Amino acid sequence: MVWLANLQGPAFLFTYALFGVQHDELTDDKKRTVLTLFNLLSDSADRVDHLQDESHETPRKSPRSTTFVAYWKDSGKYDDWRNGNAFREFWDNLPDDAGVWREVMTVPKSRYMFAASQYETSGFATMLGLKDSSDEGYWGVYRHRLHDNPDRYTDPADTFTTNLVTPTRAKPGNRNSVVDLERAFANEIRPGRVKLTTVPDNLCFCREGQRRPNLDKEELETWLEVLGPFAKSWMNHLDTARNNNGVVSFTMHVGHENANPSQKKEIDPSEDLSLPTEATAEANQLMYFLDLAHFERAGRSFKDHIKLRQKTFELYGQDGKHSNGKLSLFVELCVLKSGDLDAEYVGCKEGTGLMFLEDLPSSKL
Repeated sequence: MVWLANLQGPAFLFTYALFGVQHDELTDDKKRTVLTLFNLLSDSADRVDHLQDESHETPRKSPRSTTFVAYWKDSGKYDDWRNGNAFREFWDNLPDDAGVWREVMTVPKSRYMFAASQYETSGFATMLGLKDSSDEGYWGVYRHRLHDNPDRYTDPADTFTTNLVTPTRAKPGNRNSVVDLERAFANEIRPGRVKLTTVPDNLCFCREGQRRPNLDKEELETWLEVLGPFAKSWMNHLDTARNNNGVVSFTMHVGHENANPSQKKEIDPSEDLSLPTEATAEANQLMYFLDLAHFERAGRSFKDHIKLRQKTFELYGQDGKHSNGKLSLFVELCVLKSGDLDAEYVGCKEGTGLMFLEDLPSSKL
């Protein structure tokens, strides 16, 4: 059984937003920027998740970047906040080397999906609630779930197919525009502002999360020794074979659920979320693919991902060793049309997020 977001009801139009702050050195100014942005988001958004860059279990003095995933069930509420004085004063006065960025998606329910392995809410499911489903375990299931929630924003016959192809996938006589995703970017800040208001049709955003809430010794060992190596191999493959898989952007993060959700969450920008706490540890991957087909092909063609799926079903299926286990997996997915994303990067490093898409000629969008 799998748990899906309950999308029954009106034709929702969500705002799904990523806001980030880069801070190789966590100065007092950077801390103030992180806290100001968090407080602004918390004053308006229905939910704000606090993530940091994944340390890959190596020692560090402090996190090197902070990412907030913010959700508005009503996109009109986000528009009011974005155009309000408080946010405009903060954003418009960022210095040219701020290292602050946003990628804001406007998404109808017909192009959004949430699924979880446990009856636990994350992301938009926090506002929408969950429903149980047996629709799982086969390739193409995400596509079918999207088509199960039609609305006026999406043509029912839409196949969500991009008109772009990578050099690895291009064939002689191919009419699709070729885009190279495996670019080498200098680790340097690009001063000033880069704004992106148009993206290729059918760009696919995905957030995956893995929680380990109070696993007993046996289940934790299963994750670390049996599932973990396949998961790491899969993530490394997505990050390093971008032209092969159509991966436009891929980042790994760590966060945790508030230990006491009844109290207003407060954050410490310098706290390393990769260290053990009383809260539920959560690993996250935020990624964009050229389209849903590239995402599907990557999953069914990489052998370690196939093994990961097989082992997970074996262990956590109805008759599996951990059929009553606590490991919790979730995924959110959005398919974007060309005008569905508003992004801006202020004094960010070259190669941040989708920033390089500004170089694509309009004929490729």
